Amino acid sequence: MSMEFIIGELLEEGQDDWVPIDRLIGLAQETAEQSGRDFRAVAVEVLTELLSGGLMAVGDLGHSGFEAWSGSPEALVRRVVAMLDGFDWRPQGGACWLADTRHGTSEGSR
Repeated sequence: MSMEFIIGELLEEGQDDWVPIDRLIGLAQETAEQSGRDFRAVAVEVLTELLSGGLMAVGDLGHSGFEAWSGSPEALVRRVVAMLDGFDWRPQGGACWLADTRHGTSEGSR
């Protein structure tokens, strides 16, 4: 499983609903098992590509639905990693969510 595959899966799932960060971690774990890499490194690499490429936004679920966090892609990746470290990388729905951007929806439907 490649980074491109994970991105495609997340974008496809994001067309129907918001995606819990747990899904990214699970796909990264599967990839890491096949490649011998650390799943955290895979997850960070994919998250960085999603955010810096403008494909997905990261945020919380609030009263108005998905509420994207503000900040640069680099700052957002650091925030997510710090949060995941606090959950020992097992957030079980409690950390944050991903949502397709317009650009991500366009790319995901290809």
